[in-house]
This record gives sequence, C-alpha cells and structure tokens, in this order.
Amino acid sequence: LDPRMAKLAGGVHRLDGQLMVVLDVDRVLELETKVQMAA
Repeated sequence: LDPRMAKLAGGVHRLDGQLMVVLDVDRVLELETKVQMAA
C-alpha cells in the first residue's frame, strides 16, 4: 500500500483476490482541512 494511502487507511482486507481499503474518515477530513487551509 502506498505510504500516503496507508496514513488514511483504517484497515485493508482481501476479498475474492482483490484488496479493499477501509478509509479512516476522520483522517481523510483532517487532511482535507489542511489542504484547504494551505490553498
């Protein structure tokens, strides 16, 4: 998993030969806030 994506992941699960990445919504929103403040 890409290190940038790993910071946002709450977990990774294998399903039928594919990976499902479960996002940590709080981390995603925190990142979005930081991006908006930097712009």
